[in-house]
Amino acid sequence: MLDIKIIRENPERIKTATIAKGFDGSVVDELIVLDEKRRKAMYEVEELRAARNKLTKDDIEEGKKLKTKLKDLEDGFKLMDTKFDDLMVKIPNPAASDVKVGTPEENEVIKTVGKIPIFNFPIRDHVDIGLLTDTLDLERGAKVAQSGFYYLKGDWALLEMALVNYAFAKAVQHGFTPVITPNVVKERNIVGCGFQARSDKERQIYHVEGEDLDLIATAEIPLIGMHTDEVLDSSKLPLLYAGYSSCYRQEIGSYGKDVRGTLRTHEFRKVEMVVFCLPEESDTWHEKLLAFEEEIWQELKIPYQVIKMSSGDLGNAASRKYDIEAWMPSQNKYREVTSTSNTTDFQARRLNIKTRIGDKNEYVHTLNGTILAMSRTPIAILENYQNADGSVTIPEVLRSYMGKDKIERKK
Repeated sequence: MLDIKIIRENPERIKTATIAKGFDGSVVDELIVLDEKRRKAMYEVEELRAARNKLTKDDIEEGKKLKTKLKDLEDGFKLMDTKFDDLMVKIPNPAASDVKVGTPEENEVIKTVGKIPIFNFPIRDHVDIGLLTDTLDLERGAKVAQSGFYYLKGDWALLEMALVNYAFAKAVQHGFTPVITPNVVKERNIVGCGFQARSDKERQIYHVEGEDLDLIATAEIPLIGMHTDEVLDSSKLPLLYAGYSSCYRQEIGSYGKDVRGTLRTHEFRKVEMVVFCLPEESDTWHEKLLAFEEEIWQELKIPYQVIKMSSGDLGNAASRKYDIEAWMPSQNKYREVTSTSNTTDFQARRLNIKTRIGDKNEYVHTLNGTILAMSRTPIAILENYQNADGSVTIPEVLRSYMGKDKIERKK
């Protein structure tokens, strides 16, 4: 959520920034008009309350009239207040000044690292490798749940746990506190983290019927929500968390190769970083999170590229966002495997997370970044490290966690 004072003082700039992100700019116009009416109504309510307080016991009739009029004004103000809040959460966090204004197709490749592997045999995709090694069961996943759910077995299950342990070990080395989070949160946390979408169709969140609970799409949501309505000790900032959770996404509109295998699924697990820091430190921390993510993929020795997202691909909360895309041999292209975003004070303002600076409380800045997603990281490993006989060599950095050097073919 933005500061209403900034919107009042810069309506055209905020409107332009809203449109640049692909959101409806007319919401800003509507908010400005409503804000003026709301402030006028607030003044009238306060004046009427003051007039009522001045009445004596003898002013019975006048008191009744003022009470009725005040109730009408207060009821009208409550309606305006509700509408005001609805409009405020529809305005996204403006992109940072160094972000390119453009569509998702105009994202910038700022770095390419590693050599694309050359195979002297027909390349298999991760589904075929999973079948040959008897480690992936999509058919029974769909039978027990539905399409988009799956079973991991044997060495693929061990590979996922190796990745989780490796991710946590790296996180601890970098000063992050490991956290296993709840997989459900109250609606306030979903909206507070900026996960309401441009339309209901795009919302992608699973709701628990009859409860004020939603399944999380990322551990970012419960990690940020952990400090809702708190004033954090500035001497203890930054707070660094690495959260492990299941993630649930409806993935409405997915099609083609994206729905084959585990590339785009309804449920997966992930280790996610979150940072709470002082406002002046968030840009520095954003670069640190990106460097940490790159360190992971360099140690895995998988080719990747770093993408700086244009304004139209930032989403609601991010002011700046980087993606890492790993090379996927079966698709002959790079695919997103991590992202890291600076959300400035956008989430903290919505969830009322502050810190004491000098003699006043100020909103902290929050950032997030993926360490490893267990849906796509194994794809990159299996496909880049595949062998002609259908086996897969384990990346050297994972062998101590995996307890073996190779996933063998079984079929």
